[in-house]
Amino acid sequence: MDNMEMFLLLGGVASLLFFIFAIIMYVFLAIGLYGLAKTENTGNEWFAFVPILQFYIVGKILKEIKISTYTIPQLELVLPLTPIAVFIVGSILGVVPLLGGLLSLILNIASAIFYIMVMFNFFKRYKGSQATLMTVLSVVLPFMGPIYVFNLRNARPL
Repeated sequence: MDNMEMFLLLGGVASLLFFIFAIIMYVFLAIGLYGLAKTENTGNEWFAFVPILQFYIVGKILKEIKISTYTIPQLELVLPLTPIAVFIVGSILGVVPLLGGLLSLILNIASAIFYIMVMFNFFKRYKGSQATLMTVLSVVLPFMGPIYVFNLRNARPL
């Protein structure tokens, strides 16, 4: 076996392990959201197993989010529609040379910050003062978010 074959074999094994790990994290997140949806009586608990609809469950649980003095209502609609809107607007902006790419980047950063704030409010609802640490660890080590949600599956809000 030459170096190229060994490299491809290791790459394939690493890809397979990453894929299996990603599936496990997805299942943890889905089971955690399903449990929380049942506890919170959100209805449509099965949405927890559909990736974009998982945001609907989070929105139904949080209902709204305050950012400074502004309140974003109907979070169950805003959360699942935001990535779709960001994709559409980003695609349109991508046609505009230079400035479009910059505006698309700013839009993506703003969207990421929004979702981090939602994550913080979600953890704060159940863990109070531990929410900051949980949010930071979920951003720095993305696999921690699904583990935290799985551990919260039977939790009641504070």
